[in-house]
Amino acid sequence: MSGSRTAAALLVVYALLAAILWRAFGTGSVAPTLCGVAIAAIVLATWRRNGATPASLGLAPRTWRSGWASAAAASLAGSALLGVAGIATGHAAIAAARFAWLGDYAVGIAGQELLLQGFFAPGFARLAASRPPAVAIGAAALAFAGLHAPNPGLMIGTLVAGAFWVAHFRAHRNLPAVLASHLVLGMAAMASLGPGPLWNLRVGAGALELMSR
Repeated sequence: MSGSRTAAALLVVYALLAAILWRAFGTGSVAPTLCGVAIAAIVLATWRRNGATPASLGLAPRTWRSGWASAAAASLAGSALLGVAGIATGHAAIAAARFAWLGDYAVGIAGQELLLQGFFAPGFARLAASRPPAVAIGAAALAFAGLHAPNPGLMIGTLVAGAFWVAHFRAHRNLPAVLASHLVLGMAAMASLGPGPLWNLRVGAGALELMSR
């Protein structure tokens, strides 16, 4: 896939995701669904052109044995830091990390990781093929953080976590490991700072609604 085609695909998918998050449509519009269909079509076409395989996407069970220890260590360390921050600022609320939240967002988080690891990260890696890996990892993490605007605390957190997840996935091709890390850190963030500085982990138009109250 040429560099210009890769860049165009990244830009279009990013713009469609931003439009969905910022509710750039009228109430009751079918546009968000159409955007989702367009995103899926572009991603699938990109995978086909680039010869993506279950293993390259982290979906092959044989790639799931590696990287669990490092993912667990980073997730536990991040959760501990979030917990300390929540206690220090008086925002910790264990009840906020309700299991309903996990059930509601688990599928969405899986979709986020599949897009990040299977589409955005490889796309930036192709565009930055002649540069050090850190450039592509940083670009993917920045793009991921940008989709969490205008929530500044969450953007910072997803920038750091996103860089770790992309680097970890490049090393191990273990999608379940980064997905588990995402879920653990998401729950820790909700319990520690969610009701306060992280605006209940809201992004886009939903974050603006909370900030304006």
